[in-house]
Amino acid sequence: MKYLILFGYSTSYFFYSVTLMTYLLRWRNWWQYLSIIAVTVNFLVLMLIAISSRHFPFFNVLECLLFVTFILGGLGLLCSQTEKHRLDVRSWVWIEIIFLLGIVLFFPKEPSLYRPNQTFLWVVLFHGFREIALATVLFSGAHFIRFRLARRRKSLRNHILLRGRNFLLLSTVFFLCSEYSGMIWCQKGWGDFWHWSTTFFQSTVIILCLMFAFHIPGKNYRSDDIRSVIGAMTALVMLTIQVTKGLS
Repeated sequence: MKYLILFGYSTSYFFYSVTLMTYLLRWRNWWQYLSIIAVTVNFLVLMLIAISSRHFPFFNVLECLLFVTFILGGLGLLCSQTEKHRLDVRSWVWIEIIFLLGIVLFFPKEPSLYRPNQTFLWVVLFHGFREIALATVLFSGAHFIRFRLARRRKSLRNHILLRGRNFLLLSTVFFLCSEYSGMIWCQKGWGDFWHWSTTFFQSTVIILCLMFAFHIPGKNYRSDDIRSVIGAMTALVMLTIQVTKGLS
């Protein structure tokens, strides 16, 4: 089973890479077919992990980032548009996916060990919503990067920034759903007992980043630039926190 997962991961990495190359070359039919194959293979690997481990694929770096790339790939395929500029939002989505799969190279290519609480509803919702939030914030980050590169056409810049903020807001909703599920998990598992921990600190950092991104005052170019930078940095912070959990 381990070798099947490794083969599926490698195949998915290959098709995402070829998708990026054909998309940059604007080979329309090729990149569309290849992206569909890449997302499908990604999904099949997730199903293989779920069947072999008997839990949702949320609980280590391999499972987490494969799930994030699947959601991100679907968003890139269905929720973004092709522009004349080669490094458009969709290009940055494929680049982000390849970067995520590159991170997986440094971690074991096997499912996490089964634990009884991994089938507990609130544990599944906590991890699931958090990883959907990560995928969505990375998608918004692709918009913010594109916004920073678009130095002309004010209407295009405003459209990209607005879409980036909307997906950042959606990511915030998913993250808060994750936190709410985590609170119920803690309440049912440990009751009213509470103490400050690394997980709570990490959640606080993410919430502060999201607050800064939405509360920068002003409606001028400088304010928009600051918002886009903080929005993109929030995606990096959430990804860094998720990966560091795999190192502990």
